[in-house]
Amino acid sequence: MNKFKIMLLWLFIANSVQAKEDKEAYQDCIFQYVTGTEEPSVSLMLTNACKKLYIDNFMLEEKDANYNQCLLDNLQNSKNKIASLKVKQACDQKYRSFFN
Repeated sequence: MNKFKIMLLWLFIANSVQAKEDKEAYQDCIFQYVTGTEEPSVSLMLTNACKKLYIDNFMLEEKDANYNQCLLDNLQNSKNKIASLKVKQACDQKYRSFFN
């Protein structure tokens, strides 16, 4: 393969795996899930989940997207740190690998 074809292939691959940053969706996620959260550690977990899904999603695997969505769906009304950590652990066990 000549250098030109290799360069075109590399550009195609680089464009295909670009992060799909969506600042508006991130802000909507914050409004939907973080607003009204009383426990600071839960607010941080939810904010990080929104960030992973909509800002820092470069090569985000489906299992990681599902994990972050699990946190969003199940922590938004949590008012207890211990219960929140149990929910986080359950999402982790359900959607992520042992090594992640």
